[in-house]
Amino acid sequence: MHRSILIASIFFVSVFLGCNTNSGSKNDIIYFSEEDLPDPIQLTGEKYGIEEITNPRGLLLTDDFILVFERKNIYDKKFHIIDKESGKYLRSKGKDGMGPGEITVISQIEEAEESGKVWAYDPEIRKFSKYDLRDSSLLAEEEFRSPETSFFLTELTWANNQSLFGGAVDGMTQYLHLTKEGDTLHLMGNWRDQVKNWELPNGYQPEDLDANLISSIFQGPIKSSPNGEMVVKVGMSVDYIDVINLNGYHTKTIIGPSPELQHFDIGYSMSYQMPDFGMNSTLRYLDVYSGEKTFFVLFFGKPYRELSSPDNLNRVFEFDYEGNILNQYQLDMPVYGIAVDEENRIIYGVTVDREPNLVRFEY
Repeated sequence: MHRSILIASIFFVSVFLGCNTNSGSKNDIIYFSEEDLPDPIQLTGEKYGIEEITNPRGLLLTDDFILVFERKNIYDKKFHIIDKESGKYLRSKGKDGMGPGEITVISQIEEAEESGKVWAYDPEIRKFSKYDLRDSSLLAEEEFRSPETSFFLTELTWANNQSLFGGAVDGMTQYLHLTKEGDTLHLMGNWRDQVKNWELPNGYQPEDLDANLISSIFQGPIKSSPNGEMVVKVGMSVDYIDVINLNGYHTKTIIGPSPELQHFDIGYSMSYQMPDFGMNSTLRYLDVYSGEKTFFVLFFGKPYRELSSPDNLNRVFEFDYEGNILNQYQLDMPVYGIAVDEENRIIYGVTVDREPNLVRFEY
C-alpha cells in the first residue's frame, strides 16, 4: 500500500540551482490530542445515485460543477462532471491511453486559470492534461510533460501564479516550489529535521534513515488554497499536517491526535530503504481541502483492510491557518476523498462502501 502510493505519485521535475533556492524557512510546531478536539458534530450524509460513478478516488468543486475522478481500473471516462445545483450527471471526460490528449490514471484534479477548465495529473506518464468541462470531447485540449532530470516531486499541487509546489524524494530537501517550465523558485525544509520531531522505533537514529525512507513515511495528499498562497500537506501514515505560507515560505507543523510514529522496520526495495509498517498499521489522514480561511482534513485512523467498515467512521477536522482547531465533524459513511463548499456549508465526499458514489454532508 505505502510503496504503491510512493511510486504512483512520483513526478520528475527540472531544477536549476542558479534560481532563488534559499532553503531556510521558519517552522512552528503545534501539538494536539483527542482531548483537545471540540465535541463532534454529527453529520448525516445524503448519497447520490449516479450510475456512471463506479470506483471513485477523489473529487473537485469548480464553478457550477462537481468533478469525481475514478481509480486506475476504469478505462475511458476517467472523471465525471455533475451539475452542483441539480445533482444531475452531465458528461464524462478522459480517454484511456498514452497518445495525444489521452490519460492513463488521475491522481489529482485542480482548477486551471480559465473558468470551466481544469488540470488533471497522470503520475504514471508524468503528464498534466487540461480539459474544457463544457465540451463533449473525451480528450484533453492541452498537455505538458515534466522533464526527466535530477529531482523527484510527489503529490503536486498548483500554487500562486500557476506555479507548482510539492514534496521531494531522493534528497534531504523536503519541498520544492517551481515554475511550470521547471525553474526552481524555492527549496524548503529538510527531511532529517522533520524526523527529529518524533521518537523512532527499534532504537533507530535520524542518521540511520535515508531520504527515500523518511519521505515515504511522510507521504500524503497536498492541496493549495483558492488563491494559491497557502498549501496544506497531510500524512497518510503519520499524524502530521504541514501548513505552508508561500508568502515568506513559513511552515507550521501540526502533530496530532497521536504524537507517536507507527512502528516500522527498515526494508529495502531496489536498494532503496523503505518503511515496513507491517499488517497492523493504520492509515491516518486520507485527504485535505484547503479553503479561503480554513482547511479541512479527513481522518481515518484504521487499517486499510477496514476502509469500508461501518465501525468507527471517518472524521473531518477543521482548522484555521494559524493551526487552531475549530470543529470536529463525525461522518456516518465511509469516505475516501473530500471537497468543501464553504459558502453553502456542504462537505462533499466519495464513499468506499459496497455501492460507492458521491455523498454530501451539510454542516
